[in-house]
Amino acid sequence: MSKYKEISGVLREEILSGRYDATGKLPTEYELVSRFSVSRQTVRQAISCLRNDGYLYQIQGSGTYISKSGPKRQDRASKRVMVISTYISDYIFPSIIRGIEKELSAAGIQVSIAATGNRIDLERKILQNIIDTGDVDGIIAEGTKTGFPNPNISLYRRIKEMGIPVIFLHCSYPELDDAVVVGMNDMAGGRYIADYLIGKGYRKFGAIFKSDDRQGLLRYAGFCEGIINAGLSLDCVRPRWYTTEDVFASKEGGPDEVPVDYFTGDALVCYNDMVATAAITDYEKRGIPVPLILSFDSSHLCQAYPGRILSLGHRKDELGETAAVKMINMLSGKTEESVLMDWIC
Repeated sequence: MSKYKEISGVLREEILSGRYDATGKLPTEYELVSRFSVSRQTVRQAISCLRNDGYLYQIQGSGTYISKSGPKRQDRASKRVMVISTYISDYIFPSIIRGIEKELSAAGIQVSIAATGNRIDLERKILQNIIDTGDVDGIIAEGTKTGFPNPNISLYRRIKEMGIPVIFLHCSYPELDDAVVVGMNDMAGGRYIADYLIGKGYRKFGAIFKSDDRQGLLRYAGFCEGIINAGLSLDCVRPRWYTTEDVFASKEGGPDEVPVDYFTGDALVCYNDMVATAAITDYEKRGIPVPLILSFDSSHLCQAYPGRILSLGHRKDELGETAAVKMINMLSGKTEESVLMDWIC
């Protein structure tokens, strides 16, 4: 038996016996090197084995800690994946979750679902519970307020150190630059809409985007890039931004009403279909002619306004299925990479 495997076996038995319960912390690498008379590299290999098995997690600059999750996750007969979504509504989320459940259930993996309401305090409670209970083997998460600084980044890092794979839906946080993401190509979607409108002769645009999610930032950035590439000035775009907490935002993260009297131009570009339909309602209420509206997601909401909203199609089921397949691969020890899907135009 390799020396590092022998050491990891000894430490595993000591962890299970409760030897380190008083401090909750493993001895330092230096102390373990001295105790077992081996190299630092051998000690690190032993620690890595225990971390991958879920017995340990590391905090940079602090040390190696005993995870409550190790024995529980090892003893469970089947794997369990937690799906963390911002909302669970009748918009695009049920289709995404259906795609995830289809693939994971076929692989014999249990699925549990939690919603944050796009609130960082609820996201923190969910993540902290995963760390404390250790009853999750993988996480598929839609980030909360990915456009703003998030105090929960350290929890995601701790979960990674515990050996629990994480896949993000739509986009990740800038601080987690190595995260695996399964999403739509939001920049390309924004560019497509700009190209379409300019090609149709439109030259004056309104825009309503969500600022606390990176999806909104990227869609707007892509739209502006398309304007610039066409040789137009950005002063032809009049943007308006909203966040989850704005007074006109509903519990599902989209506006119940959008004040649009500030803009009566040629075309209006919206963050998603919820914004688009709310804008039409406000135009009509104010007696203002409704311009051409372009949007994202091509949800069922557009059916109420045939021909009045042109919306890029979201690959909802496919996105969920792809995230689930990647999670299955990661649970088996494989390395996965991010993928951004093309919009259905």
